[in-house]
Amino acid sequence: MLDASKENCIHIPTGGTDEVRALSADQRQQLLHSAGIKLNIEPTQGLAIKSMIGLPWYRLRTLSRWLKHSGISFGSEWKHRALCRELIGDNLEVELAPFSFKLADGDEEIRGAAHAYTPSLTAKITQLLEQNEMNDKPIR
Repeated sequence: MLDASKENCIHIPTGGTDEVRALSADQRQQLLHSAGIKLNIEPTQGLAIKSMIGLPWYRLRTLSRWLKHSGISFGSEWKHRALCRELIGDNLEVELAPFSFKLADGDEEIRGAAHAYTPSLTAKITQLLEQNEMNDKPIR
């Protein structure tokens, strides 16, 4: 339930963004922080975004630059790639394989697409269990 009492409200000057732009960067950060708005996207969240919307690395760079221009820190590609290597480990192989795709007109087209698999399921499960144990995370 929302609490709209005066203690929980922030006064933002009216008249457009000129007043907000007149604030220093620290004051703007404090204003946004007190409003509960987060401007930093952690590498784990960034990698989840990349995965969920299926972005290749070069598109992630474009998104990161766009977000940075809008005042949102997305983190470095290096941190995203390092996290990706840490999560995947040595137990995932990716190769280009021929797949059949349906076209808009109903025809089918065969073209190469990335195909990922784990050569050793037991090694992958062991890796994940060890990671969870190191991070004190419960097994789900």
